[in-house]
Formats: sequence, C-alpha cells, structure tokens
Amino acid sequence: MRDARKRAFEDAMFVRLFRLWAMGREDHTSALPAMHAEATKHGYKDHAAAACSSLFELVEGHLGRQLVRECCCSPSFSSDEKALIGILRSALSLFSGRGSREVPHGLPGAISWAASCVCDAMGITIDPEIQALKSSSANRQDCPFKSTAGEAAIYGL
Repeated sequence: MRDARKRAFEDAMFVRLFRLWAMGREDHTSALPAMHAEATKHGYKDHAAAACSSLFELVEGHLGRQLVRECCCSPSFSSDEKALIGILRSALSLFSGRGSREVPHGLPGAISWAASCVCDAMGITIDPEIQALKSSSANRQDCPFKSTAGEAAIYGL
C-alpha cells in the first residue's frame, strides 16, 4: 500500500505543476517561479519545474493544441492530465521507441527524454534498465566528438 500512496502523491504533484504551468499560459505570465516554489517546497531538484515545463511544451507541440487542465483545486484529473501521467509512467519503458497499450503509437524521443528528466528531478522511480541506458557513455551529455588537447594540437585546432 505504501507504494500506491507514493505513486498517488507523485501523480498529484506532477499534475499540480502542470496546472500551475497551464494557469501561467492562460494568464500570459511566467509560471516557472510558482512551479519552482512548489517543487522546492516538496524537496524536488532545482530543475524539476523547468523539466516539467519542457515536457508540457513538447507534448503540446506534438499534439498541435493546448493541453486542458482541471480546476486548480479539483481532486479529479482531466483527460489530458491523465494522459500526461501516462506519458510520464510509460515514457521510461518506451525510451527505445516501442509502443504499449497505454501509448500504442510510441513516443518521440524528445518526449521520452523529457519525461525521463522529470522522473529524475521529481525522484520518480526509474526502471534500472532505462537508467543504465540513460547513464551509458553513448547517452552522455557532453559531445562525444570533442577532441582532446593533444589531438587539437596535432590537427591544428
């Protein structure tokens, strides 16, 4: 039961950040300060708000429409909020581009990666196999083509 409560809290916090983001969009104001305050209040990493914002923007861009939120204090989730939770939970297993029953068409790599970053920022459990892939040298953040100082001297770079 503890895992179910933890998961429900994670989902509720993720939706709370989405609602703050959507309200900022509706008011034509930056939602990041409010999102950041909410995220840090609950002990999430500093980049949690930015990671969530990126994910929401990518999903809207992919859909070609605005995501619909439920009222800010509603205990119910809109269908878009439920779909965002589905993306967050499924993206980790769909990292390699496969589909699933929840997301039969699969997810673009950018959305999968953004969801993975949200999970990392919010401490949502990541499948160990996916974590290994994300952490592998093939997926490192720095450029794999960066030359060393010695190579730069040899080639006059």
